[in-house]
Amino acid sequence: MSTMPRQSDTRRCLLDAFAQELLDGGYAAVSLDRIARAVGIRKASLYHHFPGGKEQLCTEVSLRYIERSRAWLQDALDTGGPLSAVLEAIVVGRATEGSQLSVMGRRVFDATKFLSDRDRAHVSGVYCDNLIAPVTRLMAGAVRDGELREEDPSFLAMTFLEMTAVAEPMPQDHAMPPELREGQAQDPHATARSVVDLFLRGAGAPPGEGA
Repeated sequence: MSTMPRQSDTRRCLLDAFAQELLDGGYAAVSLDRIARAVGIRKASLYHHFPGGKEQLCTEVSLRYIERSRAWLQDALDTGGPLSAVLEAIVVGRATEGSQLSVMGRRVFDATKFLSDRDRAHVSGVYCDNLIAPVTRLMAGAVRDGELREEDPSFLAMTFLEMTAVAEPMPQDHAMPPELREGQAQDPHATARSVVDLFLRGAGAPPGEGA
């Protein structure tokens, strides 16, 4: 029986190696020579799997990041129950599953400026369709049902998603001195309730408006 790795395994290993390099140092620091050596193939073989080289690898890693983020967001949206429960689930997801992807998200965002217009538009479109549009639809439904004030649903979605960032654990390399980090580790459920309460106080429909 052959012990040669399957093409799909090699592609996955190359994507994993690229993702790690992107995470460690950003797009400009990624070395295809290092990636090929790490996977145990020649650089020419890397181009066999990814003819577009660094840009293609970056695009596919970006799409993989979006899919992993979409998975936790969809789980939160599938919570059911009142609007507040769904919003709290999104904040908790951002604090747990989402926090593991947040640094990669920033790397992907920074890397898109190195992509071609076509690839940048594709990654941005997939990002919006999978991570922004579902929350926008949630907000639109809440506005329609009188749970939120009459505002642009996309504005409400972006505002809420920005607010969820406070639930993420602070990165260890953050500039804040260690002695000021006390109290940073919070119960994500308590944080979620606070964030949602603050959001609904500002965006909730005034009494009688939804009647």
